[in-house]
Amino acid sequence: MPARVPSEKLRRAAKLLLYRSRAKPGVRGWELAKLVGKDYLDVVKALNTLLDTLGLEVIAIDDEGKRLKLEGDPRSALFLVVLKEPLTLQEARSVGWRVDDLAVLSASLLYLLAKGGKAPRGDLVNMLKAKFRGPRLSYALDRLFRLGYLEEEDEQVKIGWRSRVEVNLDKLVGFSGLPSGGQAPRESSESSPS
Repeated sequence: MPARVPSEKLRRAAKLLLYRSRAKPGVRGWELAKLVGKDYLDVVKALNTLLDTLGLEVIAIDDEGKRLKLEGDPRSALFLVVLKEPLTLQEARSVGWRVDDLAVLSASLLYLLAKGGKAPRGDLVNMLKAKFRGPRLSYALDRLFRLGYLEEEDEQVKIGWRSRVEVNLDKLVGFSGLPSGGQAPRESSESSPS
């Protein structure tokens, strides 16, 4: 497909993937198949070629946030546009993230990784209170839960789907050997960290 004049399918796929209209970003594979056509994976691959020059890519993930290959027929997968490289601190601030919010996210992820991926909410909050002072902590935590960077299940906090997709957990910890997450957090309609 020509890069200069995108086809109607490329334009339609780009609109679906780049315009966010609900709380969770992305489009399911079945939605792409319905609105773009049976060849939606070929369209996504062609769109990736165009987005590459902008430092973006379309990825497919399962419900756990694990990246899937763009092959077969992943109709239940969630397709997202993500950054290929992490944002700089200045870029992160310009899209609405405060340095202290990023610090709370980083500290929370490191703590959870040290605890095997999940920990009691009270333990996480106590650790964060020892490191961060002030009323912003509660707001920052609520925001991380709301945006999907952290998840809670039966009073246990775990690494959220969005952290697994958008944060390179190996790099955060400083060694490889952990399940790879992806890129640094990206902008969403409610600004994301990084």
